[in-house]
Amino acid sequence: MKSPFPDFVEQLPLRDYGLPGLTVHVDTSPLGETYFVSAQKEIVFAEHAHGAQYTVVVSGSCAYTADGKTVTYKKGDIYFIPAGQKHQITLHAGYAEMDYVFNGE
Repeated sequence: MKSPFPDFVEQLPLRDYGLPGLTVHVDTSPLGETYFVSAQKEIVFAEHAHGAQYTVVVSGSCAYTADGKTVTYKKGDIYFIPAGQKHQITLHAGYAEMDYVFNGE
């Protein structure tokens, strides 16, 4: 499967989550990290929390669950996750996103 991102993204470091079918390139800054995520098959992330996250869906769709409510996001959608909010996410095959996770205060 061809990457949905420009070729230069492939030069960024890979982050291994140990999940076959998931590709994550990361660019780190002093305040946070930019992630370029693509899923070649369905990937389920268990409930978790982290710093504030701003996400742009590049392709495909995902199911995002927080506070007992599930929302489907698809290509072109933008969503924000407040810092510390517990959430679960399922990436469907063909999904790609670019997001920034703020690790500052």
